[in-house]
Amino acid sequence: MAELRTNPWPHLLMDNYLDSDILLEGLREITSDTYDYEIEPRDTGRIEFSVLKSKTLWRAIYSKRTKLLLEESFGVDVALNRDNLLQLRRMNDVTPNFPLHNDFIAGSPTIVSFFYISPDWSAKCGGYLHLFESGEQTTPSVSIEPIENRFVAFETRPGHWHSVERVYGWERLSVLSLWNVGDANQS
Repeated sequence: MAELRTNPWPHLLMDNYLDSDILLEGLREITSDTYDYEIEPRDTGRIEFSVLKSKTLWRAIYSKRTKLLLEESFGVDVALNRDNLLQLRRMNDVTPNFPLHNDFIAGSPTIVSFFYISPDWSAKCGGYLHLFESGEQTTPSVSIEPIENRFVAFETRPGHWHSVERVYGWERLSVLSLWNVGDANQS
């Protein structure tokens, strides 16, 4: 069941997002293919990403189900941002923390979603998504575990500060999607 949490700001969290057969097929497609990750420096961190090649996960994330979930949860119309595509994101032992930031771009309201796909996570692995009330806060208000088959989404507003903790002895894979927003509540 999807849960829209409000602390420190609205974010959607849903465990067991995909049927296990769909998830396993998506993981099989990823491990049977080669990914050349681009590395983009960001402040003291970096993003490792590649266009998602798994047709199974592409269809599962870019679906009427996901679109409806986002629209009902956030009260807006959404459409996949086709300039961003679906990305496979990676963090491993050599990837630094991803620093505190927000993803707000003026005039471009969006929702970002992450679908965590790496199995065998435990607290010692790290890789938490940390949410903060402000850009000055040093201790997160909420820490979200990157457990397999978890879907997380939030609007990219100026006050939606977040960071990602580095990982230890584990590879954190997630599918990132960016959705353009229009107000569903306006007549």
